[in-house]
Amino acid sequence: MALSLQDQLKKSGLVDEKKAKQLERAKRRDSKQPPQKKTVQKNAKQEAELARKKQRQEQIERDRKLNEERNRDGEWRAKMAQIRQLIEANAVKVGGELKFNFKHDSKVKQLWVDARTREQLSGGTLGIVESKADGKYVVVPVDVAHKIQERSAEHFVAIANPKQLTKLELEEQAYADFAIPDDLDW
Repeated sequence: MALSLQDQLKKSGLVDEKKAKQLERAKRRDSKQPPQKKTVQKNAKQEAELARKKQRQEQIERDRKLNEERNRDGEWRAKMAQIRQLIEANAVKVGGELKFNFKHDSKVKQLWVDARTREQLSGGTLGIVESKADGKYVVVPVDVAHKIQERSAEHFVAIANPKQLTKLELEEQAYADFAIPDDLDW
């Protein structure tokens, strides 16, 4: 049988007996103490590194969501400022003795206007929007009302559609092809 490396070194005189016993004790000590400390330390370092990476990712995600929310809030505020400016710059003065009825949130509301403004509202050249700043209804030109509607539908209230036909007008159109004889005697 072949000798171990230690025995071969002893035999050749490179290692003395005292040194061989020290090496043997150190070897036994290493075999009794499992190298868990090193692996535990490595695992702890790896886990700590993973935890730091995860925490960084979570922080980045929170920051991103917060920035998105701030951007949305800023955009909303900018739209509200634009709407307020459009209303202030283009509001038509109203006030008069004629009542103009319109529908808002399934309720009939009224606005007191003069005859010319009432005709324009009925004809669809003027529209009604709600000023959220003071909670009042404001009459504006129809193109401004459309711009306000594009920015925020909650401010938009009503634009009359002159193309909508009443029930009576529809009946008259149905019989328009039939001539009414005027020589009938009753």
